[in-house]
Amino acid sequence: MATQPLRVKKIKFLLAWIIANSIGGFLIGFLENNGAQFMATLFFSGAIIGSLQWAVFRWIGTKGLQWTLWPIVSALGWIITTALSTLFIHLDSLTETLVSQVGLWEVFWLNLLLQPVWIICMAIAQGIILGYHTRRRMRILGIWLAASCLGAAIHGATNAVLCSQFCQTLPKLLVGIVAAKGWAIYGIITGLAMLWTLNQMLTNDQNS
Repeated sequence: MATQPLRVKKIKFLLAWIIANSIGGFLIGFLENNGAQFMATLFFSGAIIGSLQWAVFRWIGTKGLQWTLWPIVSALGWIITTALSTLFIHLDSLTETLVSQVGLWEVFWLNLLLQPVWIICMAIAQGIILGYHTRRRMRILGIWLAASCLGAAIHGATNAVLCSQFCQTLPKLLVGIVAAKGWAIYGIITGLAMLWTLNQMLTNDQNS
């Protein structure tokens, strides 16, 4: 019976994590489609997502300086990679090749490839925080980076598919719903990775 409350807590955390990322996605999508696209895409996304993720940590009772830094490193990490990718990464020839060889359309491949690129520095910074109190820092960093990039790639592809179907018909005030669904998928994948990571931290505390 002792495991039942823990299982319920894990389910509550995962649901809260998915909802938080969905809300963040809606806010980002709202800003991008209502006059702040450049700022939202390049500067605000990491801060919005990181702050809402931090709110979930606060809700479950995690404390300490490293958790307080979560929104800050998320914001800075996102800005660094989106700025660098804008300057140095050009995927036009690759997306054209994928369209001709595989099919689908250019925006789909662009979203699929760019979203993981944009999230890399944010994921690394977050992974460092997650491994702060454990001896398994590199393992945790690797798991978190892989989950973040996979979640971001599926999020980007989902956004492209949904937007092709609904963005033209939805009013601008509601287009953020499309982004919310994409970030929800990112939330599912990273939420499962986060549950594993928090379990590693708990195991480490018990063995200390």
